[in-house]
Amino acid sequence: MFSVSTTSAPSSRRRLRLRARIVFPVLLFLAGSAATLHLWLIVQHNKHERTRLETRITAEHVALRLQAWVDSRTAIFQYLSNARYRNHQAVLDHFSDDARLFQDLYPGIQALNYIDPQWIIRIVAPLQTNMPALDKDLHQHPSPSVVDALKRAEETGELTRTPIIDLLQGGKGFATYKVLRAADGTRLGFVNGVFRVRTLVDTCLAEQNLRKRFSFQFHEQDGRLAYEHVPSASDLDSLLKATLPVRIVDRPWILTLAPAAASLEARETTADDALAGAGLLLFAGLAFLLHALLRRKEQLEESRTKYRLLVENQSDLVVKVDPQGRFLYVSPSYCRTFGKSEEELLGQEFMPLIHEKDRERTRRAMQNLHRPPHKVYLVLRALTKDGWRWLAWLDTAILNENGAVEAIIGVGRDISHQKELEEQLFQSQKLQAIGQFAGGIAHDFNNILQAMLAHLEFVKRESAISPSTREDLEELEKDIERARELTKQLLAFGRRQKLDRIELDLNEIIQNTTAMLRRLMPDSIYLDFQPGEGDMWVYADRGKLEQVLVNLCVNARDATGQNGTITIRTFRRHVDEAECENHPDIGPGDYVCMSVRDDGCGMDAETREHIFEPFFTTKPDQGGTGLGLATAYGIVHQHGGFIEVESEPDLGSTFTVCLPAAHGGLSDRPASPADRHS
Repeated sequence: MFSVSTTSAPSSRRRLRLRARIVFPVLLFLAGSAATLHLWLIVQHNKHERTRLETRITAEHVALRLQAWVDSRTAIFQYLSNARYRNHQAVLDHFSDDARLFQDLYPGIQALNYIDPQWIIRIVAPLQTNMPALDKDLHQHPSPSVVDALKRAEETGELTRTPIIDLLQGGKGFATYKVLRAADGTRLGFVNGVFRVRTLVDTCLAEQNLRKRFSFQFHEQDGRLAYEHVPSASDLDSLLKATLPVRIVDRPWILTLAPAAASLEARETTADDALAGAGLLLFAGLAFLLHALLRRKEQLEESRTKYRLLVENQSDLVVKVDPQGRFLYVSPSYCRTFGKSEEELLGQEFMPLIHEKDRERTRRAMQNLHRPPHKVYLVLRALTKDGWRWLAWLDTAILNENGAVEAIIGVGRDISHQKELEEQLFQSQKLQAIGQFAGGIAHDFNNILQAMLAHLEFVKRESAISPSTREDLEELEKDIERARELTKQLLAFGRRQKLDRIELDLNEIIQNTTAMLRRLMPDSIYLDFQPGEGDMWVYADRGKLEQVLVNLCVNARDATGQNGTITIRTFRRHVDEAECENHPDIGPGDYVCMSVRDDGCGMDAETREHIFEPFFTTKPDQGGTGLGLATAYGIVHQHGGFIEVESEPDLGSTFTVCLPAAHGGLSDRPASPADRHS
């Protein structure tokens, strides 16, 4: 028993080792074979996708070729039909020469004919190859589609075409028709262009490599065959085929394009030989190549996705136009800004969207793109869905291989808010400069007036002067006092007056001043005070604040005329950081506001720009000094506040004064430059 057990143990181990030598290689081979097969299937799938994508791109390229070829020829018909001939005789005299000229410039047109208003072909070019069509009455054409196309051209005035028909000149093709009009609008007949399908396709798709690699077919929407190149009948049944419409004049053909079977077999043979020869030795290489292929595809998709997200979601406006200024591409942001769809904009000129005062400057900028450095920066006004807006554009020319401009890329941005801030800053700086100038002059002039009053007082004390001379001196003293009042107003505008500020209730100030204000108003003007609720305390000079109120109410009275209403309101308002951009001299915080509204004559934009300038007045016949609003402006800004104006002609005006709110102490007031200088 012991001896049998001893001899059987090594035998068992040998069997196990033998089994391992067989099983492990088989498993490794099977695993390698499975991995290789899996990779082969992936490669086939990617090859399938690549072939399908190549087929789709080729189909789109073929479609663009055909469309461009036909469009370049039909543009001739548009040109000939647009008031080129004065009358019917001019057509008979010159049409043949024009037709031959354009056929020499644009070969491939089977015939370029003139059809009179009675639908009879009167002129054919060239004559030799189109003699059978001469003098034919198209009412009698055997194809009803010809009559239908002529009727559509006659009714719509647009360029129309027939489906595929048997041409009078022989062969298959299609005809186009465009109404021919004189300069006065008289209909002289039709421009008739005839295209032979084989000539069209052979010209556009002449490359033998393309015909070897692909089968293609064109047919009308109703299924009528226009042209086909199908080496193998099964090619167009391929799952890799691409089908898309091709615009031919006013109706499409349907293009079906598929890779030729011979081309696919050649690819398969190369791939199979490579895989069979490499085997398991190329397993790692195939894995690396597949990884690189998938990684490249992923990078391409990521790049496309990032580009699409960048263009579709950026706020900047991106456009592409041809040298004539017609849109070739518009970004979604441009469509949103102008409230138009991409279909509405493509093919249209951008110049009508630009303000007429900026068009000449824009034209010069576009011309500069044809010279180095082929970049221009310009700022212009454009009519968007929100009205006229200021846009800043950086335009770059795209040059072809000959150095000529073939397209222009423009990147724009709405800078209307920036322009408004610049204008407000300019206006503020202008008023500040005027205030400094006026305050300086007023200060010096006031010193002169003080000296004049002192000397005048010395003269009045003389006992030797006569009564009449004394009366003259007293009148002179009154004039000097009036001049001093003017200097006080100029000093207020220039912010050179010393303020005696305390905490005041704005409602109480207005309520106490109302009685005096009513005495300043005629009985026909109604004065309405609407006090706001809550805390209306401000840190201000009582006398100066009353002066601002009186000046605004007197201005409203003069604007209202004999009858009307002046409304005074108080309310609180919070000004944030964004709103402070519109008023550079103030800080954010709570403000107490007083508005004076009248229903008078109102003001236009030009008047509003000057109302706070000293000595500017719109009522010279009434003897206005033009210092009332200027004084109010200076006082309010010296208090760290601001004034806003809303006015339109015949709709009245509203002046709103906003002063920093006082909450029982200075620590809670909004910080402003005025606090550092008063």
